[in-house]
Order: sequence, then C-alpha cells, then structure tokens
Amino acid sequence: MPITIRPGTPDDFPAIAELDGINFGERYSAEDLEYALRIVDPSAFLLAVDGAKLVGSTVDLPFGMALPGGTEVRAAGITWVSTDVTYRRQGILTQLISQQLRARAEDGYPAAILTASEGGIYGRYGFGAATRRLTTTVERRSARLVDPADASSVRRLTTDQARDVLPQLYERWRSATPGGLTRGEGFWAYAWREHAQAGSALSHLVHPDGYVSYRITSDMNEGLPRFRCRITDYVAITPEAHAALWRVLLDMDLVGPIVSMQIPEDDPLPLLLTNAREVRVTPLGDALWLRPLDVAALLSARTYAVEVDTVLEVVDPLLGDGRYRLTGGPDGASCTRTDDAPEVTLGVAALGSVVLGGTRLPWLARGGRVTGGDSVISRLDRALLADRAPWHGTDF
Repeated sequence: MPITIRPGTPDDFPAIAELDGINFGERYSAEDLEYALRIVDPSAFLLAVDGAKLVGSTVDLPFGMALPGGTEVRAAGITWVSTDVTYRRQGILTQLISQQLRARAEDGYPAAILTASEGGIYGRYGFGAATRRLTTTVERRSARLVDPADASSVRRLTTDQARDVLPQLYERWRSATPGGLTRGEGFWAYAWREHAQAGSALSHLVHPDGYVSYRITSDMNEGLPRFRCRITDYVAITPEAHAALWRVLLDMDLVGPIVSMQIPEDDPLPLLLTNAREVRVTPLGDALWLRPLDVAALLSARTYAVEVDTVLEVVDPLLGDGRYRLTGGPDGASCTRTDDAPEVTLGVAALGSVVLGGTRLPWLARGGRVTGGDSVISRLDRALLADRAPWHGTDF
C-alpha cells in the first residue's frame, strides 16, 4: 500500500506522541500531553500514513519574529517532525516538509523556522543556521564583578507572583532582538511547569528591565556545598538590569556553577568580571534555522546598517529561483523581482543564514555558498549586520 499524506485529527494525537516519544527518547505522561496540547493543534499536523499506521508527522506553529531594525514578520515554526524507523530512506520526510513549505508559502508566510535535533538534515530543504547556541558556565565562587551594581531593584518572585510580570518584559526584549519569537500562553505554561526531579521550584529574579528564571540543584559535595544554578530563561533589556541581575546571581550562597543554554553569544558578562575567563563558553552549534519562503517580503521587512543597492539571485529548487533588487538602509528597504543581471548569487539556505544579521556573508563566500564580486559582497555584508547577535528566546 502506498504512503499517503493527510491532515491530522484530534484522534491521531496519541499515535503522534508515541512516534515522537520513541524517536526522541521521551516517555510522555498524561500531564506532558496536556501541556503539549496547549501549544499544538492535532488538526494542524501533516501526517504520512501506511494504511492505518502513522509513519511520519510534522506540524508548524505561527510565530511573530523580530528582524533587525525592530520590524517583525510571520514565521512558521516547524516542530514535532518524526519518521518511523522502519520507514526511513523512502522520501517520507521530503514529502512532508516540501508540502508543508509550499502550503506556508501560499499562506503568505515570509519565512519558516525550526530548531534541529541533527545539523545535517534541513539544509537540503533550504534552511540555513541563523543563530548559534552556547552553554555558558560561570564559577560563582571565584567570579568577581569589577563594579558591583546596585541590585536594590531586583526582587525574587515565585512563579505565581511573576505570571503577570514576565511576559511584558519578555516582549520588550524579544521585539528588539533579531530572531526574537513571540511566546503564547501555551509556551508560558510549559516554561513555568514544575518537574518533580528538576531540583528546586522555579524562581525568578525580576528587575524593572529584565529577569532571570532559574532552579537550584543541591550538591553538598562532602561538606563543601557546590549547588548548581541552572538559568532557564534570560532577559536583560538594559545594561543596568544585566549588571543588577548578575550581582544577585553571584551573591547566591552555596552555589558553585551557574549554567545556562539561554545566554546570547554577545552577552557582555565577561566585561563585568575582573577575570573574563571565569565565563566558560562551550559552542553547541546551530540553534534557530531559517528558511525564506517569500524573499522579497522578508528582505523588505528589515532595515540595513548601511545603504545598499544590489541585485541578488536566490537559488531555490523547491519554490523557484528568483532575482531581486534590494535597496535599503537604516530607515527601511525595498526588495522587488527584477530581470537585471545579478551581482550576488546564493542559495536560499545561505540567505536564511544571513537574514538575521548573525552570519557573515564573506565567510559563506569562502565556503562556496555565495558568489559575486568581493566589493559587492563586502558592502552587502556590512548592510546585513545587526547591532546585536540574533537569538530566538523561545524553543519549540
């Protein structure tokens, strides 16, 4: 019986969760699925079935995504992607993703986004790695601030106390951060849920211009306490908030390492310490992958650091190649189809990597992903740069 592709239904969700769980090493409880259903709609899934057997799935979630300059576009967040292990290498994932991308392009989405469990899968579908994830570790006992900040405005709140405060602060931060994603009520509920084996209850250090959410895990370390503080959510809107929050974090008794995978790569914490080496950073590679669906709409929506006027040829085997004249600067931009000869040629995945301003165009050129004159590439690179490293803020 041939594999068929169809929309999901609410009745499919148990099978979807079973397939996803076995592929990603999870055992979902009834509570887990309840939280998941606050975020995903089973009817929005695209499923591959062999008769009555579910053999593949994908779904996308609607996000608003900030671009350089503080503007925003709609982005389709692809997630819950799974294929049954006994049906691999039959083109099922390609059918699902291709149909999904075409549908979102027809719906007018300028971009699709995802976070990938493996780095070698999604480039073939036109996704480029647009942000990078780090693990940041600070040894609290030895880290010293150059100038201890005034932390009198920082409060420690329980989750119940913080529910009406954190979403507003997050929105202020993400709307000014390239790649920052909107966070709906379902995502907040998931972020705030308690886990029996996760250590302490979730706590929040809250400043008028930022917050840090964290848990503490006990480790008495044979009488020399070395508790672990794991930061799960991290928002610093102003330098004052950033310094004040770290003043409180570094004053925590009993804590040894402070660890997080949510701190952007250009965070200024090393500059606040007497010894910048106390901030140890382990690159984990790609974080958010971006796939342009409407090149003209996406490039028109952002601003550019310097004036630019050039013709791009974007190679897109799925949705079709195109040439575009991009004219823009700090005050806005226009991008329209053209028949003019291109000055820069790049694949749609390479465009996805640079559009948030976090990947350098000459680097891609040296890797053979971009072609064009050196001076044109250099100028376009400077135009594409953002004033801060892109970061999405919400995993999905």
